[in-house]
Amino acid sequence: MSPTEMRGMIVADVMERWPATVQVFNARRMACPGCVMSPFMTVADAAASYNLDEAELTEALIRAVSAAPAGASREIGPVR
Repeated sequence: MSPTEMRGMIVADVMERWPATVQVFNARRMACPGCVMSPFMTVADAAASYNLDEAELTEALIRAVSAAPAGASREIGPVR
């Protein structure tokens, strides 16, 4: 997954597809897990709303996805 693709993904979709990414949001004290806005915000939107470095958050999410054991992702609909 490229950083551009990750930045444009909806936060809820990221957490649903790759549960290991929940730890990335929690480590940054983001309320994304359980937030009513996560189905509507992109990763870039979430980074901006928390005044976080978008590139750093994106790279951390990609690392979490890459480090997840095989079969740890959940199939969801097409990436928006």
